[in-house]
Order: sequence, then structure tokens, then C-alpha cells
Amino acid sequence: MNRPLRPATVIEVAQEAGVSTATAARALGNYGRVRDSTREKVLRAAEKLNYQANGLARSMITGRTKSIGVVCGDVHNPFFAGILRGITDVARTHGYSVLIANSDEDWATEVESVRTLSASAVDGLIVSPAEPKHVEHLENWSGTGKPLTLIDRSSATLQTDAVVIDGARAIQDAVTRLFELGHERVAIVGELRSAQELDHVLSLNRRGLDNLDVFTLSPSAARLVGYLRAHTYADKEIDPALVVRAGEYATAAASLATRELIGIAAAPTALVTTDNVMTLGAYRALREAGTIIPDQLSFIGFDNQDWTLLVSPDISVIDQPDYDMGRTAATMLLERIEGLNEPPRVVRAATSYLERASVAPTTKEAKRKA
Repeated sequence: MNRPLRPATVIEVAQEAGVSTATAARALGNYGRVRDSTREKVLRAAEKLNYQANGLARSMITGRTKSIGVVCGDVHNPFFAGILRGITDVARTHGYSVLIANSDEDWATEVESVRTLSASAVDGLIVSPAEPKHVEHLENWSGTGKPLTLIDRSSATLQTDAVVIDGARAIQDAVTRLFELGHERVAIVGELRSAQELDHVLSLNRRGLDNLDVFTLSPSAARLVGYLRAHTYADKEIDPALVVRAGEYATAAASLATRELIGIAAAPTALVTTDNVMTLGAYRALREAGTIIPDQLSFIGFDNQDWTLLVSPDISVIDQPDYDMGRTAATMLLERIEGLNEPPRVVRAATSYLERASVAPTTKEAKRKA
């Protein structure tokens, strides 16, 4: 008589293998001591009976669910999509499932997402915090004894593993390159959601800029620091009118801010942006205004998105290693889950500047080199 079409139980696997139920459970759950020959016999029996492990029961025994949670800023954003792909590739290789929550860069939504993932008993969390200065909910998570890895942003108030890029350095180098090409009026378009944070950064003198820990700031504010450092180190005056605050993480806001920028009397000759959303919004505004790139304005975007190579001219960009960042964050988290015990690690992933046809020297600089 055929066995009913239902999942096989541990008892049935034990009977098939000719071992005790306890031995079968240890072999299937990969805990406790079991002889290799016995384990192989149990696994053959499980395969024959098409046994499927009960994740809840296993977690009650081992204290693990073989799952990790991820709270990302915007799953629609290609940058975060690349990060998620890196995370899931590593997790799958190690037999972990991934539960993903989208915060939409909203702090309250992030708090609720962490609460939901905690209720799902994930073994660890990877989070890109919407507000690095307000991480009480993540401190509470860390108090559970389960590991946490931050990605894209770190926090001064939370000592934990993190994977970030030095966005300040990336923007500083890009602006310095524009100075070398003769550009004196270089503008920046960023989210800069917090007007208070923006005012604080703009108020800093050279010593303040040098000593500021940019990894505790929002990404757009950190990148503004790089813009300011480039001006300060080159002894160039900073015109506040060229520091453009979109105020929200949206292409429409970036477009509006850019339209206002190019309409000022002393317009910029070059423009940099702080992330791919700002890049797309700014580019749309320039196209709609009929701005000729790079003849009238040199343009450098942030993130090497596919569309930047599909327009004419192709866009110079700062490239972030999003996939590798995801892989690194997942690897670090799994190491902690497996028992690694050492001080918090902060990995600073390297960016690359890819100069293309959207950047050119000013007419004056071109004539000087002719």
C-alpha cells in the first residue's frame, strides 16, 4: 500500500533508517553527535521518503531559523536592488532564506519593519538606516543578542558591523577634477532632507570639515562635505546658491531644484549629484531646459546606472560597488551568526570615477591648453 501523499515525519525516517527518533532528529537537524555512517543512512532514508524539515521545530531545538532579515531604503532603486542581489546570493549559498522589508527611507516604517522581522525570529538583520542618528530600535534589536550589520550608512551611537562607501571622498575627487578642467562655479544637487543638518555642514570651517566623521551623516550630507572640502582645499569660494537641496528622495524634487538652479543669474558651468535619484531628476531638468551637455554644463552623476550609457552624451558617473557591498554585508552577518566574536568592523567599499562625454574643460581652459 502506498504511503499517503503527506510530508514524511521524523519517526518515519527513523523507522526507515533503523535508528531511534532522537538519532534521526539529530542527523536531520545537524546538531549533537551522530556517526557519519548513521547520518548518511538517515539522509538516504529522508531522501527516499521525500522528507522536508520542519523549520519551526528545528528552530525550537537549535534556536535558529536559518533566515536573515533585510530592511532597505528603496527596493525600486537600482542601487538597493544590487545590494539585495549580493545579499541573497551569499545567503542562498549558505542555506539561508532572506526576508526583505522596504522602508521607503521612512523612519517609522523602518521601526515597524524591524519589529515585524523580529517577530519572524530571523537570525540576524541587515539595515540601511533612514536616520543614522535615531537608531534606538536597532539598539533594542542588538540587545537580543542577535547580530546586526548596517549597510550604506553607519551610526555614531551604534557600535556594530557596517559596509559603507566614502561618499565624501568620491564627491571631493569629482569636484576637484572639475576644478582642474577650469570650472569655477560647480553646483551640487542633493536630497539633503534635513535642513538642520545642511545648515550645520555649511557652517563648518576647514578644521570642522577635516574632523567631521562623515559616516555618521546621511549620505547626501556626507557627500556635501566632500563638495565643501574640495572648495576649501582648492581655496575656492563657496557660493551657497550652488548648493541645492531637493528636500526629498524623489526625481521630481531633484528636477524642480535643478530648474531653479540653472535659472539663477550666475549659473554654474558644472553640476554634480549625490545619488542616482538626484542624477535622474537633474538630468531630466537639463534636457527639458535645452541645456547642451557638456558645452554649456559639465555633468557628473552618482551611481553607474544603465541609462547613463544610453543617452547622448553618455554621462560621467561615480560608480558604487552595490553588489559587492551586499555580498560583504551578508558574509559579515553570517560570520556573526556562526559565533564570530570580535570588535565591530567597518568596511569602506571603494568607488570609481568613470569620466565620459558629459564632462569637458571650460572654453578658457581649453584655449590655455591649445
